Amino acid sequence: MPYTKPVIREPYYDCPVWIESELTRNEVTYLTSESSKHDVELFLLHLFGYNNIDISQSIQSSFEELFMLDEVAILGGVAFIKDEEIFIMPSCCCGLEDWSKVIEAINNRESPWLGHDPTPGITYHEDYLLVWSDDPQTDNKDKYNIRFTFSEIMDSLEITREDLRGFIERPLFQWLERRDKEIANNMKSKMYKWFLMT
Repeated sequence: MPYTKPVIREPYYDCPVWIESELTRNEVTYLTSESSKHDVELFLLHLFGYNNIDISQSIQSSFEELFMLDEVAILGGVAFIKDEEIFIMPSCCCGLEDWSKVIEAINNRESPWLGHDPTPGITYHEDYLLVWSDDPQTDNKDKYNIRFTFSEIMDSLEITREDLRGFIERPLFQWLERRDKEIANNMKSKMYKWFLMT
């Protein structure tokens, strides 16, 4: 059965001085309650880099600057997955912060913004929808689709919300709590505001 997951893409920024690990950059990182320490560090690297936060300062100063933001952006969003070989990732200029707009668009039978280059889209039929790897209106011979029933997509997007909540409450919170409990608590509140308030 096809499913969805929250992801970040291409975390190719410099590493904050307060992350001590040697990080291997992954093109795609899934965010769930089972995310690894490495996944958390890639998320933080990407979040701070994408939002132009000074990472050469202490962890306290870096987070203080981050917490001043009312909104954040980070390349990513909803991944639509059929199996290990067939999947459609959010593309350029699609943000994880807007992932819940996918739910709103599907409820309205509209194609949500899933990025460009390529430009994924959704078409609707009587009792199912197709998520396309590129603009359904183009003649791209290489494009493909993943079929979801409406109940499958809505159930899966609710699980995606829980995956993101699990990432916030477990691996991300635990990583931060080991370093600074106040930052961990503040970050949890901010993450809910930035990514889960709909």
